[in-house]
Amino acid sequence: MTDFAPLAASARASFGDPGVHAIVRNGRTVHAVSLGRWFGSEDVPELLCHTGVAGWSPSALQPTRADVSCVRCLRSLNADGDALSSQLSLFGRDWLSDTP
Repeated sequence: MTDFAPLAASARASFGDPGVHAIVRNGRTVHAVSLGRWFGSEDVPELLCHTGVAGWSPSALQPTRADVSCVRCLRSLNADGDALSSQLSLFGRDWLSDTP
């Protein structure tokens, strides 16, 4: 049987500091991170929104200090229970001003 403890500990260390979030591989969406049960009794970082990560590997989640941009993660983080005031825009305001 494989000992997953060192791998799990390494993954936890990457996301252990406050304010460290995650992107999946080379994605642009920044997710909040929580600990979830992996193999046996090992806890590892997982996306708060529980978005699936195909072919999970320790290198799939990349740590970042950028602000969380995932709407589902933001809703989960909202302690007041208020819904987000609006949907995040797909295109910036500059794009809107360029349309006829």
